Amino acid sequence: MCMLSQAGRAGRATTMALMLFSSSATVAQTADAVPQVEQHTTSGLSARQASGTFEPLAFDRASAPFGLRNNNWVAIKGPNLHGRWPGQTGATPLSFARFADPAYSIRSFIELMRTYQERHNARSAVDILKRYSPAGDCSGAPSLPASRRREGGGCVENLSTPPVTAVRVARAVGLQPNDSLDLFGPNGEIEHPDRLRALIDGVVTQEIGPSHCPQPPRGESWIGCRVNDDVYNRAVELLNQHG
Repeated sequence: MCMLSQAGRAGRATTMALMLFSSSATVAQTADAVPQVEQHTTSGLSARQASGTFEPLAFDRASAPFGLRNNNWVAIKGPNLHGRWPGQTGATPLSFARFADPAYSIRSFIELMRTYQERHNARSAVDILKRYSPAGDCSGAPSLPASRRREGGGCVENLSTPPVTAVRVARAVGLQPNDSLDLFGPNGEIEHPDRLRALIDGVVTQEIGPSHCPQPPRGESWIGCRVNDDVYNRAVELLNQHG
């Protein structure tokens, strides 16, 4: 009886060990099957919190918008069909640029805004944003929430109504959408950095989108994402270096 009891105990112990091994293997396989979310924190871009303060923006590279993954916070395209901005490392099939550093994308945006003023006399937030985000792009379409905007779908509402980003930018600096921002002086120097930064932040908020940059309700003057001083200052330095 004693020997049978010992054998029985040994058998039960073996069965328990197999069950525990099987359970551990199942847990390990389940853990492997769960996708790992790798959070990154931007060093130069802050997002508005519910309290009204700004904190560094965090994102997962696997699911983040193009602008965050490719250091192109303003969703700028290449300067020509096959041209490249300083610091540009590549482009998508739709010509949206990739940059080595987000400061280069801001630098390129500032240069483009200067070109808008000098060559096209685009001075107001409306004139600038209609040229930067045409109605066909549906970017900033005022009568459509972000979730319903159409890809290249002819948002005719932008033709007669100021793009919502233009309204936000102007309101943030105490102006009307059709008032001149006078961003640059006669020699191309930055005349009103506060207005230029409001324009940059408004475009970044729009292009990164509501998944990471809160979108202010109509009638409010705050902007959801803000480019920090370090990135802005480096962008201006790069602009002065490259002309």
